[in-house]
Amino acid sequence: MSQSSVPQQDKGFERLPCLYCGEAYEPEDHERHTEPVHCGPCITCVDKPACFDCRLMYCVCDVHRYRG
Repeated sequence: MSQSSVPQQDKGFERLPCLYCGEAYEPEDHERHTEPVHCGPCITCVDKPACFDCRLMYCVCDVHRYRG
C-alpha cells in the first residue's frame, strides 16, 4: 500500500506539525503545543509553549532548559 501525502484527519482534527517542535500532535496535546508558558528569565523562550526546546546554552528555565 502507498501512503497519501494528505495529512491524517482524526474526527475532524487535522494533524499538522507543531510550529515550535515539528511534532504532529493529537487534540489532547493541543495546549502543550499552543499555550504560552511563563517560564522564567530566559529571553529566548519566554511565552513559548511547553514543547519548545530552548537552544540557548545558558537557559535556566525548568520548562524549556537547554538539553544539548
